[in-house]
Amino acid sequence: MNKKKIFYIITVILLLVIIGVTAFLIYKNEEKKNNVPQISLIGENNITLALNETYIEKGATAFRNKKDITNNIIINGNVDTSVPGTYMVEYIAYNEKNTKSTKIERTVIVKDTTAPIITLKGNNEVTLYENATYKDEGCTAIDNIDGDITSKVVITGEVNTKKEGSYVITYTAVDSSGNISKATRKVIVKAKTKPVSTTPITNNSTKVNTTTSSKKGLPVLMYHFFYDASKGQKGADNNWMEISAFEKQMKYLSDNNFYFPTWKEVEDYIDKKIELPSKSIVITIDDGDESFIKLAIPIIEKYNVKATSFVVTSWNGDWLPKTYKSNHLDFQSHSHDMHRAGANGKGRFVNLSYKEALEDVTKSKNIIGNCKVFCYPFGHYNNTTIKVLKDAGYNLAFTTNGGRVYPGANKFALPRVRMSKGVSLQNFIKSVN
Repeated sequence: MNKKKIFYIITVILLLVIIGVTAFLIYKNEEKKNNVPQISLIGENNITLALNETYIEKGATAFRNKKDITNNIIINGNVDTSVPGTYMVEYIAYNEKNTKSTKIERTVIVKDTTAPIITLKGNNEVTLYENATYKDEGCTAIDNIDGDITSKVVITGEVNTKKEGSYVITYTAVDSSGNISKATRKVIVKAKTKPVSTTPITNNSTKVNTTTSSKKGLPVLMYHFFYDASKGQKGADNNWMEISAFEKQMKYLSDNNFYFPTWKEVEDYIDKKIELPSKSIVITIDDGDESFIKLAIPIIEKYNVKATSFVVTSWNGDWLPKTYKSNHLDFQSHSHDMHRAGANGKGRFVNLSYKEALEDVTKSKNIIGNCKVFCYPFGHYNNTTIKVLKDAGYNLAFTTNGGRVYPGANKFALPRVRMSKGVSLQNFIKSVN
């Protein structure tokens, strides 16, 4: 056999070997490929949820050689919708030979979409007279994630007290997620006017200084309950006032000749019919609690001050106003039986029908004895409650909103100055002056 034939034979053999090896490799690759599970997501690859929204895992499907092996999918990753962030959920499928699929992922973004809550300190609308000093009372801002962000509130707007007009102060809070909340306060600057009446006001038959209190407003103090620390008692919360602190406060008012206007004078002051002395003040004590009777009343009488008790007549209204008849005490209505929870986190007054509410406040009025002033239970009120009070013959109504009473104020949404547990005498003096 010549060399040419040998070379030809060898070449053919090599080609056959190459073809065989190639075919074998292709076969093995296809076999391996068919053994690898094929996996795909059910639903979207990217999901965006609001904070605390429920995340529903839709899962994935997996097949090997058209055989459904979805039950062999392992899911890794946790989505906590209570915490904003980006979460990755991984899906891997395994066949019976423990061959795993390519890993696929779903991206879940949890976003905080709740804006901060801004609460104004003081009244939403403030009225001043020209050349008065305007001091903004500020606000608080609470975010569901960031907590107290009051220090981050941006206040814009200016009040020119030298020029009559209406001014707007804007409060803007932005949380770490970029949610924006705004609140506004309206400040009205009025030209100075003379009082409608210049009749001198007397206190205990003595003429008092009739310097106007219109500029600084009338402080109406709000107390609730009392305790005696010398007897080991402790107030449950900030609504409790230690009795020795209360005595120091009343002594200060007495020693400094504060004037205690009648409710008729307060109403005339709001209606701009009269001016009040610069040292005018009103003391109110809510609920008619036993601690008020045992601890506070003796102090009120001792220092010859005057106070109003807003009584819940279903609790003690049948006997309290009759038992404590005094020149120092006045009893007004805190409802008959509406100092109880209603619906939606509000008291009963704003949840009852007009007829039911009217019956309640009328009954309270009759028990006390034709009273004219009302204190909203829990401070909750709306347009219906105001209509109820007007129709029942009430002239004034107080909320729990902070601030002073000024001429021209809404007589059925009057603010008060809250007296809280632990207030120092120095801060008390500052709040009443």
